[in-house]
Amino acid sequence: MTEREVQHDPQVLEGDDESPRQPAPPLDPYTPEPGPGPGERRAFAVMRLAWIPVAIVVAIVVFAALR
Repeated sequence: MTEREVQHDPQVLEGDDESPRQPAPPLDPYTPEPGPGPGERRAFAVMRLAWIPVAIVVAIVVFAALR
């Protein structure tokens, strides 16, 4: 196991508020991505279209139940 360097004097950003804030590290798992990628955008568009057959099936089931 290798040792890693610990930052003894953390860098604190100055701002108008009272609470000190540290910048997010470049590989922070909690930093969100700026937006969906091209593949994700296409997947969500297809997922929106998937509601059409679901609505048709629900309408058929409701029609058959009330008949």
